[in-house]
Amino acid sequence: MRLETERLVLRSLEAGEAPALLEFRRRNRAFLAPWEPSRDEAFFELPSCAETIALERRELEEGRGLKLHFFEKGGPGPEAGPGSRIAGYAGLSNIVYGPFLSCFLGYRLDAERLGRGYMAEALRAILELAFAEYGLHRIEANILPRNAASIRVVRALGFELEGSSPKYLKIDGRWEDHDHYVLRNAALE
Repeated sequence: MRLETERLVLRSLEAGEAPALLEFRRRNRAFLAPWEPSRDEAFFELPSCAETIALERRELEEGRGLKLHFFEKGGPGPEAGPGSRIAGYAGLSNIVYGPFLSCFLGYRLDAERLGRGYMAEALRAILELAFAEYGLHRIEANILPRNAASIRVVRALGFELEGSSPKYLKIDGRWEDHDHYVLRNAALE
């Protein structure tokens, strides 16, 4: 799967790109730690990255998920291909069809690329695909209330606060409250 925006190429990673994913994980380990589940050392090793890429491929093939890593256009490597440096990630998980037509949205950005608008640009492309191609009705982003930058991004994209859940996810070793931001596909209502 491949999408392009004005400044980014979003695409599924190939099996041989585990080293690029590993480099992204290691480079952003401290930056992402406060926002993610605790990771054991194996997460920051090559076999874990290869397993992640294989799992993302299976989920895409089965229609259960869409995980795209994004790259700056004109970055190292031809056409943001192998050898390019990952700038971030945006994905849909737990896609449910039938009467629910819903999924969760997840994303992470390289610490060196903050403040450039890349995440909003990448998410716009993913959201458009989710509604137009996947036919989803509802996309939910669960965000720590203290994550002001993430809240600004989803609010700018039209997400609305739907509610909160205390101790919803275990993040960085602690059960954390999360706010549920939702974007609905008005064309299906």
